[in-house]
Order: sequence, then C-alpha cells, then structure tokens
Amino acid sequence: MKYYLSFLSLLSFLIVFPIYGQETEEEVIMESFPNDHDFYKFYIYDSTEYSQSTPYHALHTHMDFLDEENYRPAVAARVFPTKMGSLEERINMAYELKLIYAAKGIYLSAKELPLEKDYVEKNTNKKRFIIDSRIPEIYLIKVGERWRYSSYSCLKIRDLFEKSYPPYSRKFIKYVSKLNKGQEIYFGLKVWQWTAFLALGVIMYLTYFISQWVVAIIIKLLFSKQASPSVIHLIIKKFSKPSTLAFLAFIVYLCLPMLLLDSQVMRVISLIIRFFFGICSAVFVFRLADIIVIQLMHSKQRLSLDQHLEPVLRSSLRLIALMIGILLLMKVMGYNITNLITGISFGGLILAFAAQDTVKNFIGSIMLFTDQPFKVGDNVVVKGQAGIVEEIGFRTTKIRTFDNSLVSLPNNLAADNDINNLGKREFRRFKTMLTLEYGTPPENIKRFIEGIKECIENHELTRKEGYQVRLFQFSSSSIDVYLNVFFITDDYNIELQSREEMMFSIMEIAQRAEVNFAFPTQTIHLNKSGEE
Repeated sequence: MKYYLSFLSLLSFLIVFPIYGQETEEEVIMESFPNDHDFYKFYIYDSTEYSQSTPYHALHTHMDFLDEENYRPAVAARVFPTKMGSLEERINMAYELKLIYAAKGIYLSAKELPLEKDYVEKNTNKKRFIIDSRIPEIYLIKVGERWRYSSYSCLKIRDLFEKSYPPYSRKFIKYVSKLNKGQEIYFGLKVWQWTAFLALGVIMYLTYFISQWVVAIIIKLLFSKQASPSVIHLIIKKFSKPSTLAFLAFIVYLCLPMLLLDSQVMRVISLIIRFFFGICSAVFVFRLADIIVIQLMHSKQRLSLDQHLEPVLRSSLRLIALMIGILLLMKVMGYNITNLITGISFGGLILAFAAQDTVKNFIGSIMLFTDQPFKVGDNVVVKGQAGIVEEIGFRTTKIRTFDNSLVSLPNNLAADNDINNLGKREFRRFKTMLTLEYGTPPENIKRFIEGIKECIENHELTRKEGYQVRLFQFSSSSIDVYLNVFFITDDYNIELQSREEMMFSIMEIAQRAEVNFAFPTQTIHLNKSGEE
C-alpha cells in the first residue's frame, strides 16, 4: 500500500509538472468545440486558461486579464510578441494600450470582433485586423495559429500613450492605477473614485461660471465693431450656455479615462457625455442661423435686404443648421456619416427633380427678396395682373387687384416676367386732352391756358418743372389743349385726390375764361335746289 501511494504521487507529479512546474513561457494546449463545424484552441498559462485563436479571443485575452477581478497581467502580455521585451515590459505595453483605448473611447463591447480563425482584411487581403480606424497603427496579425499584436504596433504604443495623456497625467494615471487595487468598494465605486467624482463636480461647477464670463468677453471683442449692443447681448444669450456646456462635457470626457472605471460603465458614461456634447453642438449650430439673420438685418453696416426676407431666410438657414446639427451629433456618437451624406446628396437630387416647381418658387422668392423689384404695398402690374402687393410668401406673391379680388402669383413667374412697379414712381403723372368748342375766341383760350399754368404753380404737390399746357391740335369736333403734369407723391390715394383738385380748378378756370368744353358733334349741310 505504501509503494502504491508513492507510485500515484510520482505519477501525479509527472502529469502536473509539465503544466505548472516549467518556466513561465510554457503552456498546455486544450481544445474547445463551441460549434459542431469549428473549434478554437485554448492554452493554460500561469494556471489560467486563455485563447488567441481569433481576433476576438486575442483582444479579450488582452483586456479581460487586466480587470481587477480577473487580474492576470502576465496572461494579458501573451498577446504581445516575446521579442519586444521582457515580461515586465510587455505587461507595461498591455496596460498602456488599454489606457489608450480608454482615452480614445474604444470599448470591446461596442465593437464587432471577428470570430474567424483565418480572418482576412478585405482591403489588403492580409490576415490582419485593425482595432479602430482612429488608431490604424494598432492591429493584430496571425502568426502560426495565434493572433497577436504586430511588432510595428508594439513600437507605436509608447508614442500613442504620450499623445493621449499629457506628461502630468501620466504620473497621475499610474498612481491611481496602484491606488485602484485593494480598496473597498462602496456602491460600485472605490473611495478614491468617489473623491475624484466629488472634486470633478466642484471644479465643473466653478468652471461653468468662469467659462460663461470668458465666452461673453470673447463675443464682445469679436462683434463690438460689427453689431449693435442689443445684437451682442442676444448673441451672448444664445451662445454662452451651449458653448459652455459643450466645453464642460469635453473636459469631463478627457478626465473620464483617469477614473479607471469598469469598461462597461466607462462605455455608458462615454456615450452619455458624447450625446450631451453633440446636442450642445447641434443647438449651437441651430442658433447660429438666427444670429446670421439678425446680423444681416440689424447690423451697423446694414445690407440692402427687405424686412420680409427675414422669415424666409431664417427658415432656410434653420433647416440647413438642423441638418448639420443632426449630422454632427451622429459623428460625435461614432457613426460613419460619409455614406449618409452621399445618400442625402443623391436623395436631394431626386427630390429636386420631383419638386422642380417648389424649388423654382423657392429660388424665385430669394430673387424677389434680394433684387427687390417690389415690396408690400406697391402698386404693380405683373403678367397682366395689376393691383396692390399684400404678401410676399415662401412660394407665392399675393396681389389685391383693384376690383378687390386676390391673385396668388407663383414667385418663379413673378421673378421671370416683366414687372411694372407703379409704386416705385417718384412722381405721378396726370395727362389728358382738354377739348374746347370751335368758335371759342383765341383770347379766351389764352386766358384758359394761362389760368391752368397758374393753378399748377400754386398747387403744393405739383412738380414745377417739366409740365406742359399747350394748344395741341384741331381735331374733328374740338380745339384740343394738351395737359401733362406730375404730382410729387408715391401714394395712389393722394394722386387721385390731387387729380380731383386739379380738375375742379380747371373747370373753374374754364368758367372764368368763358370757354366751353366740346363733345363729339357732326354738322350736316343740306344743299337745297329749286327743283326740290
């Protein structure tokens, strides 16, 4: 019995020794069959099972064995080639690369990792897997039956780490990484993490007010020469809060990797912060549209823009700003918007063909507001339609005709056709022919003409140059006096009132000059013969 027990002990030693008793670089190969048609190789190292059969297994070997609850840094270092340094140096590479991922916002749970043993990159047709497009220098390659980081990637880790963390934060991050181990956890966080959160909250609270003050000063310096004080106040009101909140979100996002939170928690908080930053940026862009319109309409060096252009211009810029804001939010959240922009451009082209009339009317509206051929209240004649302009809309222009009907004229027609703007006249013309009876003495006609000239000179609204009152012609039934005079007014009602006053005055002058107005008549002479 004694020899039997000794034999069993020796046998167990021989079996176990190759696994655990050799140098740290040796391991035992195992096989796992998750599917009927495929299998992955697993290894045992330092009493721990791991795999490098696919990019998925290699990355999880690197990251999972650096977590505190499963802390096996020597196993994590197996994903790095042994020729790149000692075990301690490779462990340092593994830890620095994990911090680089955290600084870049790269989390394995959010990525689709290949589970193919012979994964091939589509672009290069090589057995290579780039971890993230933001750091193309870091990638896995297949060597034999294992996936590991390339030697080139290992050489780039130190440079990327120094770019991701400034000098002062490198020492801090290494200090807190040592502090992170062994402390008790309260409500999911350690004592130093709760302290860091509290300190960060206080700093952000103070930074919020300081940042708003700084933003207000910057806006005043930028717009003091171009905008009025009221516009500057409005710009500060619209921009200070979203820009300050976006800045605070950016600062928190930079500080987040230093808290060494769990990767799942980091990913959730990172998404929330990026979403908040994207919303603030979108609001900033959206409000920028209003500021542009206000600056154009109310700046000290005001452009020649009609006040009715403001709602159309604001609506157009808001629509563009909303689209840019949504794309910016999607970009911040990590979506590839290149294909989306291409699709929007192609869809916009199709939509433009499908809605040609609407696009034409929109362009016509812009042309009407920029060229200003007429404005609301003008008396115009457009495409045979005469009346008073009541409204210039986004698609149509409404004209109130003189028989009180309302005509809606598409803006593209109004912009493409001849426009006779009677409301733009500086003077209103009154032209008529005064017909006098045949047989009127010439002296009376002269007094009549001189009386009309005197009336024109004495009227307060008549133009004193360029008027004509002349004996014009002998027509079939009258002696004609030509009257051409201008009233200094741009109001149609005042023009009618002045014409009325002028006509009453002419009638009074005719009575004083003893002339009568003629009307169409015919005189028939009958030749009487003796044999009638």
